[in-house]
Amino acid sequence: MDWSLHGFNGILLLLENFSFSIDPVSSGFEGDAIVISHAHGDHIAGLRSKRFKLASHQTFRLYEVIFNHRIENFHGFFMDGQRITLGGVDLEGYNSGHILGSLQFRFERFSSSIVYTGDLNLVDTIITCAGKILECDELIIDATYGSPNISFPDRSLIYEDLVNFVESSVKAGRPPVFKAYSIGKAQEIIALINKSLGWEVLVDSKISRINEVYRSFGINLRYIPLSSNEGIESFRSKSLPVVTSSYHVLKIASKFNMLRAVATGWSSIYRLNGFDASFPLSSHADFNQLISYVEGSKAKRVYPIGRFSRQFSNWIRKKMNIDSKILQDFS
Repeated sequence: MDWSLHGFNGILLLLENFSFSIDPVSSGFEGDAIVISHAHGDHIAGLRSKRFKLASHQTFRLYEVIFNHRIENFHGFFMDGQRITLGGVDLEGYNSGHILGSLQFRFERFSSSIVYTGDLNLVDTIITCAGKILECDELIIDATYGSPNISFPDRSLIYEDLVNFVESSVKAGRPPVFKAYSIGKAQEIIALINKSLGWEVLVDSKISRINEVYRSFGINLRYIPLSSNEGIESFRSKSLPVVTSSYHVLKIASKFNMLRAVATGWSSIYRLNGFDASFPLSSHADFNQLISYVEGSKAKRVYPIGRFSRQFSNWIRKKMNIDSKILQDFS
């Protein structure tokens, strides 16, 4: 195999005369081509580079809307399995199931293959399709929740609990204000409330802009910007739930005696202070999903990355007898 992997400013895939920088964490060292998995803030540093960039069209669009900055010198993937050949490597992009436009990538050269999952989710949500398991020789897999102690409840049960909480809270005159990631989690909660209760949702200006990108790609969301006259009136009358990415909005809501809620996978293992309710709703794979991916990939070597990378790597070696090591230490 005439390529090598390194944990350097993200993941670095080196060939003799070409290099790929995968989800770099800063705009420092850059490869000949930069591969971006999705539009969350901890993965987009490479989009500021002037080098050639590869990501989904949705990822590029989300970045441009959030930062009001036009991206140049890029190739956008727009369908599952789309392929580009670069530096003697065939590169394919596939849905990872995480957020709008999130991709996992398969690199192929001669008879060898490497898959980078990026942030991964293997179950359908109300607005995303589950990621597909890709076969490969070597696997770089997200292990954000790669601990054997982490298992998420069935998503339909989480949805049911969340909807019941929203409905009862609004009827009691204390509508909830959800603190959520502006991309992905916010839209999932909005879509769930739209579909299950038929209600619009109040949102901050950042989420409002992102919702318009979702709409442009066929995901229709019903919401009211908090900054509008209608939004201000609904907020003051406490007639609708709120979804925000802003702690400032959360603080104001507390003064109006509204309930504070959060939806995150971390609530399955940690007690989250400062919230009246929490729901273990995650856009990542839990431990069992990750094990299913490793098995289905048939990889001969696995490189976990993320929060529980070391623990997951040790488990794979001892329990599955698969060669594994970490490229970056997140412990």
